Amino acid sequence: MTSYSRYSHHARRALYHANQLVSRYRHAAVDTGHLLGGLMLTEGSIAYQVLQELNLTFTRAEPHLRTLYTPVKPLPDEISNNAALENTLALATDEAAWLGNHYIGTEHLLLGISRTNAGNADNLLKRLKIDPEQVRRHVRRALNNGLTEYSLQAARREARLSELSRRVINAAEQTSITYDHPIVGLGHLLLVMLLETRSPISALLHESGLSEKRLRTGLKKRDAALLISVEEALNHALEKAESLGSHYTGTEHLLLTIVASDEGVKMLVKYGAQPDAVRQRLEAFLQEKRRKSE
Repeated sequence: MTSYSRYSHHARRALYHANQLVSRYRHAAVDTGHLLGGLMLTEGSIAYQVLQELNLTFTRAEPHLRTLYTPVKPLPDEISNNAALENTLALATDEAAWLGNHYIGTEHLLLGISRTNAGNADNLLKRLKIDPEQVRRHVRRALNNGLTEYSLQAARREARLSELSRRVINAAEQTSITYDHPIVGLGHLLLVMLLETRSPISALLHESGLSEKRLRTGLKKRDAALLISVEEALNHALEKAESLGSHYTGTEHLLLTIVASDEGVKMLVKYGAQPDAVRQRLEAFLQEKRRKSE
């Protein structure tokens, strides 16, 4: 099974869309055609831009995509990738390596699709009267223009995250994907920290008045205050951790970074939390942690 650890945020969104299409149409497995449909739905990605240039829109593709596969009843308990898609994902990894990219983005997925006639993406392109080589040319043009995709891979690696922080960041990205947001924002991070009961930060945020319901509503409405990228916060959280003598970045350092920024303070107030109460509880938590380590 393919590992998605190096996949860009948009690539993960595309795969999520592909899985949703399989469920919607009651197809047996995720094929290359579903991935191509998923790329058509991933607004903000390089693949989406390329496909739009070729007039390859989901509106045009959907009637064909529905009928490329026979619906099944009941749906499998677990939706998996078929062999053709796994082969295409391997080709996408090769494309990224040849281009010298450290991540695998939607551009590489599109190049992988265009390199093989395995799976039904090739059939879908034929029905839409597009040659795979046209797709490759447009992707190359986009890359020659210097386009790259949003990825948290480097920030994750450099932030020296604790195991809990790593789980929180991964869950924040999955939350962003579920909402089909183009970036992983501070709002996704706050919601996950609020819900992560294995961390004392969850109780701290609840006690400070942060509202889960209001956060979810704000994310659904795409409130810009919640969609400030966590990338810069990860960098600052590492600095906070080092200044406090910690060798790793914990969830407490992530929250310290949020309450130290004007944007973070405004976001907390907007969604029911009292920043001063958050700071006081954080300081008490850190003092107790230092006392226990002495």
